[in-house]
Amino acid sequence: MAPAALLALVIAAGCRSTGSTSLLRGKQPPVRRVVCLFDQKPWLNADAAGDRDPEGIRYRVFLDTDKGKGVLRDGTFHVEMYCIKRESGKEVQRELVSDWHYPTSRFGTVTAKILGDGYLLQLRWATKDVAGNEVELITSYESPDGRAVRAATTRKRVPKYVS
Repeated sequence: MAPAALLALVIAAGCRSTGSTSLLRGKQPPVRRVVCLFDQKPWLNADAAGDRDPEGIRYRVFLDTDKGKGVLRDGTFHVEMYCIKRESGKEVQRELVSDWHYPTSRFGTVTAKILGDGYLLQLRWATKDVAGNEVELITSYESPDGRAVRAATTRKRVPKYVS
């Protein structure tokens, strides 16, 4: 009699998954805002040669559904990095030097008491001549249904060390 009662309880309670967010029941509210938080020194040194100039950047990204807390979602992060060149007497020049397109599942997650759940992006740029320049980062999130939300543009000065 006990196995039959247990089976009836399982059927009545249903199944819930703690895995991928795509398996959750019901419609999830859409992401309305992308918030990027950078440390004071967000630079990655990933050079096997051992010079001190950074070869990448690390920052946290929170997806907000207007609830005030970050959520984890399936989807894709798109990040564009432009090198900013200022020449006297001319307009500012923006040159795309790296772009990344990765699923959210590729990145580690973080939890912040106030901001909720988010992602830790660690990106390595394609060219070696970024150090010493100002860069502009544009981060956006694209949901599986194609809806894109963009964060505020961020500008940073990449350090250049004299060896």
